[in-house]
Amino acid sequence: MAHPASPPALRAVLLDRDGVLNINRPGYVRSPDDWEWLPGARTGYGLLAAAGLPLAVITNQSAIGRGLMTSSHLDAIHARMTADLTADGAAPPHVLYCPHTPEAACACRKPRPGMVLRALTLTGAAPHEAVLIGDHESDLRAAAAAGCHSLHVRSGRGPLPAHPPPGCLGSVPNLHAAALLLSGSTAPHTAAPRR
Repeated sequence: MAHPASPPALRAVLLDRDGVLNINRPGYVRSPDDWEWLPGARTGYGLLAAAGLPLAVITNQSAIGRGLMTSSHLDAIHARMTADLTADGAAPPHVLYCPHTPEAACACRKPRPGMVLRALTLTGAAPHEAVLIGDHESDLRAAAAAGCHSLHVRSGRGPLPAHPPPGCLGSVPNLHAAALLLSGSTAPHTAAPRR
């Protein structure tokens, strides 16, 4: 997938958080001071917001289930994220998170589609009108389970999986590159994807 495709009539973009927006820390992002934007993430987000696309952040946060942080700590981190985006003039995203550990076998933790389906409801997009941008196979699988497109970024946990699930449009370096590709496919426009 050297030249990723873009979906037609795109109406919403869903974003994984760690590895897409911010640096993925081995010991988790546990406070606003731990938050560090990835290069190009804020400008990429701004491009998507400027295209008029509803945006949602969907993130697994098992540090809560492991007792390493509280939901209040996570709310403070997301308040910092939102404040930065608002300062850039971009509309803030819907933010959804799963606090559970993998052992909980919940319906919301990616690769299960619970958060994706809820984000679709919040953004008003049908599954085929949305793309989930993520850095991990679990993101791509969650999108496929919900019937969405997905787009892999290499800014987090490395290259595109060898066997990406159905609906994966390919892989790009980071969110800025993803935004350049996708901002040309917002409904009702039919402009060719930017490279």
